[in-house]
Amino acid sequence: MKFLAALCAIAFLAFGVTTQASASPTLGPVSTFFVGTGATSLTKSGITIGCTANLQGDIDSSGVGHITDAYFTSGSSLCFTTTAIDLPWTATANFVGISGGIVNIYPFAVSTVLGSCGGSLLTVNINTSGVISFSDKPLLGGCTVSGSIQTTPRVYLVP
Repeated sequence: MKFLAALCAIAFLAFGVTTQASASPTLGPVSTFFVGTGATSLTKSGITIGCTANLQGDIDSSGVGHITDAYFTSGSSLCFTTTAIDLPWTATANFVGISGGIVNIYPFAVSTVLGSCGGSLLTVNINTSGVISFSDKPLLGGCTVSGSIQTTPRVYLVP
């Protein structure tokens, strides 16, 4: 009987560890509004538009981010003609590592004088300081994007 009780206890602990380890990561801090600002670039048809991206959004009580406003300033004169489309964009945590992790943003899309880009998944890195970074990420429409955006307050990943 003691053997059966011990076996049940081990099975219970193993299930608990497995369940906890398989939980999906989220974004934090929850129930918070944030802003993000940083240098970005978009390349289409061999032409690069370098801008400062300005993002506004929130993280809901479930740890899912929503980018509700995005606009582009300074840099190239084409920045002022670049507009975010298909807002809000949803940001979900994908992977958490020691120094940050991966976040999926969907449906990331912008319109430029060169044509539309995106409507697709943009996978970005986020470090423990709340900096979102991405480099030469391909988008629908034959575009690539790169950037480094600091979030305030610091957006982070929760394992």
